[in-house]
Amino acid sequence: MQHSNHTVGSIELALAMILSGTIGYFVISSGQSFWNVVFFRCIIGAITLGAFAFYSGIIRAEFFQSSTLLVIIFGGITLVANWIFLFASFNYIPFSIATVAYHMQPLFLVLAGALLTKETLSGTLIVWLALAFVGLFLIVELDVNEIAMLFSDEAISSTETRSDSGSLFGLLLALSAALLYTVTTMMTKKVSQVPPTFVALIQVFVGIGMLLPFADFNKLPSQSSQWLDLVILGSVLTGFMYIIMYDSFQKLPTSLIALLSFIYPVTALFVDYFAFSTQISLLQVLGVVLILLAVSAVKFNWSFSFASKAKQVTK
Repeated sequence: MQHSNHTVGSIELALAMILSGTIGYFVISSGQSFWNVVFFRCIIGAITLGAFAFYSGIIRAEFFQSSTLLVIIFGGITLVANWIFLFASFNYIPFSIATVAYHMQPLFLVLAGALLTKETLSGTLIVWLALAFVGLFLIVELDVNEIAMLFSDEAISSTETRSDSGSLFGLLLALSAALLYTVTTMMTKKVSQVPPTFVALIQVFVGIGMLLPFADFNKLPSQSSQWLDLVILGSVLTGFMYIIMYDSFQKLPTSLIALLSFIYPVTALFVDYFAFSTQISLLQVLGVVLILLAVSAVKFNWSFSFASKAKQVTK
């Protein structure tokens, strides 16, 4: 049964990460500010999740116990704050650096799993995780000079889109977003007895309350295609996606969740290629291969021969 749960959870999370990789396209296509995009994402997501929860009969009094509800609400706060911090970081640092910093979340997840849930932190797992990080660096084609600039005296960018507060602040925002996402994941695993639809529903309601003061109702979409983008973001990329993603969180160990998270930048790379005609280099293809290799290794429990020999020696 556990093997079956892992298989279903892996498929669910892989699909959720593929869907996540398309979010950027719909955000850009909607032509809306970040605040409006996230606000309407929560509104439409709440309608979708609420309808599904009502017809599924999963809204039950037992899930409104204060201890359970507080965990879910706290996870909702960290989820929405994660969105805010990540998008805010784009105003201070290049998208490539923000992407790498945000994808420190797999490392945070593995460490959190080892510290909080006593999951094994093996040398083999660390190697596969490191390989996935190498793949990520290749995909975003990170410029080493850009990293050096963050710690130089000239770290403040002269472009109009960057704030005078400095690039280091942007880096901290992206890392904070990764940490907040880790907290959301751990909170979701903590309420494994609650249907993921109910968890996601409460959290998008939390998001509505948090984002309402910042929504700009004077600059709503003027075209039907832009409204369609928001509907897809709310119904598919929030409602459906968080149902399957949260369900997978409750079934999988944090180590596998961490590695499967790397599917997101892989998908985003190909979305950029097909939607915006960006070129994919051989190094980026190599990065995709390394990430898929690492994910497969953890999923199918591949280990190194020297690790097996070490176990035999200890016996």
